[in-house]
Amino acid sequence: MLAISDFLDQIQSMELSVTEVILNLVISFILSLWVLFIYKLSYQTTVYNKSFAMTLPVSALVTSMVIMAVASNIVLSLGMVGALSIVRFRTAIKNPLDTIFMFWTIGVGITVGANSWLLAVIGSIVIGLCILLVQSLELFTTPFIVIIRVSGEFNEDSLLSSMKDVYSKFQIRNKTILETKSEYTFEVRGQKDITKRINALKDLQGVDQVMLLSYRGDYVI
Repeated sequence: MLAISDFLDQIQSMELSVTEVILNLVISFILSLWVLFIYKLSYQTTVYNKSFAMTLPVSALVTSMVIMAVASNIVLSLGMVGALSIVRFRTAIKNPLDTIFMFWTIGVGITVGANSWLLAVIGSIVIGLCILLVQSLELFTTPFIVIIRVSGEFNEDSLLSSMKDVYSKFQIRNKTILETKSEYTFEVRGQKDITKRINALKDLQGVDQVMLLSYRGDYVI
C-alpha cells in the first residue's frame, strides 16, 4: 500500500518547467505551420478554407498543452478522461483529406507534448513529402469532365478521333443523342495544360459548345 502511495506522490510531483512548456508549444507551433503549408499546396476544396486552416496550428497547441498536463499529473489525467468523454463535436468534415490534416496536427501535439520531439519532426517531414509525392503522381491527378454539345451534321468517329488527338487518355461517361443535337461527356486527366486544349475542340465541325468541369470524385465544380 505504501508503494502505491509513494508511486502516486512521485508522479504528482513530476511538474514541467517553464522552459519545457514554452519549448513544447513553440515546436508544436512550428510543426503545425509545416502542416498548414502542405495543406495550402494540396487542399481539394473549391475555395481555400481559411477557417479550417487556422484551426490546424491551434489544434496542435491545444493537444500539446493537454498531453503535457496529463503526463505531469496522473490525477488530472483521470479527470480529463472523464471530462473529455462527454464532449461531442458536431461539425462534419466533408473532405477526407481535411480529416487527415486534422489528425496530423493532433498527432503533432501528442508527440511533442510527450517530449518525443524527434519523432514529431521526422514524422511530419515524411508525411508532408509523401502527400506532395502522391499528389504529383498522374494516377492521382484531379480528373476533369469535358462536355461537348454538337448539332447538325457531324461524324462521331471523327469527333472521337479528334478527342484522342487532343487528350491522349479519356473515357466516355455519357452520350445523349437527340434528333438534331447530341451531347458527349468525357473524363480526361493527366495533362498540365488541360484547360488550354479545349480550344481545339471548339473548332471542330458541328460543335456548338465545349465545357470543362473539375471533378473531385463525388461532386463537380
